[in-house]
Amino acid sequence: MTYALHTSLLARFADRLTPVRTTFVASLLLSLIAWFGSAVNRDGMLYVRAAHAFLDGGFTAAREIFNWPFLPIVMGIVSKISGLSPETSGYLLNALFMAGACALMVACIERRQRDLAWAACLTVLALPGLNEYRNELLREYGCWFFVMLSFWLAQRCSDRPRWPGALAVQATLGVAALFRPEAAALFAALIAWQWFDAPREERWRRLMMFGLLPLAGAVVLVVLFLGGKLETGSRLWLELNRISTARFDAKAQALAPALIEYARDQARAILFFGSLALVPLKLIQKFGLFLLPLILFLANRELRAASKPHGLFAFGIVAHVLVLGIFVLDLQFLAGRYVGLVLLFSTPFAAAGLLALIRRFPRWRFVVIALAIALMAGNVVSTGPGKTHFVEAGRWLAGHSIDSRKVYIDSGRTAYHAGWQSTVVAVRNNRPGIEQAIATGNYEIFVLELSRKDPPVDDWLQQAGLRVIQRFELPDRDAVLVAEPIRKQP
Repeated sequence: MTYALHTSLLARFADRLTPVRTTFVASLLLSLIAWFGSAVNRDGMLYVRAAHAFLDGGFTAAREIFNWPFLPIVMGIVSKISGLSPETSGYLLNALFMAGACALMVACIERRQRDLAWAACLTVLALPGLNEYRNELLREYGCWFFVMLSFWLAQRCSDRPRWPGALAVQATLGVAALFRPEAAALFAALIAWQWFDAPREERWRRLMMFGLLPLAGAVVLVVLFLGGKLETGSRLWLELNRISTARFDAKAQALAPALIEYARDQARAILFFGSLALVPLKLIQKFGLFLLPLILFLANRELRAASKPHGLFAFGIVAHVLVLGIFVLDLQFLAGRYVGLVLLFSTPFAAAGLLALIRRFPRWRFVVIALAIALMAGNVVSTGPGKTHFVEAGRWLAGHSIDSRKVYIDSGRTAYHAGWQSTVVAVRNNRPGIEQAIATGNYEIFVLELSRKDPPVDDWLQQAGLRVIQRFELPDRDAVLVAEPIRKQP
């Protein structure tokens, strides 16, 4: 009787342990592990400040802190309803958004290719570049969740096309753009997918359903931009202004004198292709070990043919890579998390390669699974010292009841942990500026953030007239110094 009861309970548990549910719960646990003991990142501090500003002064106050404040506003609302701090509310939202995005990806794959669901669960939770930022407070997670919700709705709507469903897809993707405005480029992926995926007789109707409102919005936005009607310096103005050949040419002209004489005429080509090379290099780095199953997928014609139902994600990859190309051509810079959508959209293809690898070498399946689990842990467990020096310095300042108006500080993260939300933070390591501030005699304390890459500071401190009274230093020599002016004898 007892054996039968245990068997029944195990069977019921196994029925409930679906790939989607497992992905959601495991993602929450990974986010909790990553959050434990971590210090809030710089972007997160900005969002927390904006959330406090929203609670105190509404939308206008939040926008003065950050010009695209949807996440801080949501953090502020959750904070007010729940009683949690804006920072904790932000981390809670990020954990739920990330878990939802991962679970929706597995749900999309399971809907089209059921045998791939568990491999997709392993892949989406272990991909290094997708999961290594779980300890940070970022807008990306909200963007990823609503993008995936939009794509999940798009799959359902494609099976049974109706206008309400198509409008829900567009509205959800519009919400994703409130977190990251570049998500609007994925409307093009939806339209292209429907053009190739829909039956021939349905194509124009599907284009109207999925593309009418986005195309109309894009036309209006471009007309406003070209007509100078968008507010100069606004987020939309900045994003559209990235597509500027004049800005690129100016950078190429600045680069040319640094090249040898024979290469100066090729400065534009060097800057163009050199900038674009950042995208594949960053993707290779962030795929990590999953590059192997992805290469296996790309090299196997049968796998590619079997993955045809996931065409929406392929078009999503193309659309977002184009966005990344515009970004790097404008800034010659690419943060790892910016390629997160490409990694997320690559999940069905990397999972197909992973499953093929397991089937080809069945004796190694437990090793592959164990390696994926080890990657999950490695993405969220930090073995380094972290950024504890900012926390310790901030607590020291808060504990000594120091008047922030008498403090010169060039460490924004230390100011945050001291609770000095409205304090003006100077440019870091601006030694002439520090010497000028000492000369004014207006400051009693100097809080200086030092990087291991900075020139030696001890001799300069003495020459400038500062005496270190407290030092918060990491083993890698990153530090925060608290110093006071040396009072000269008359």
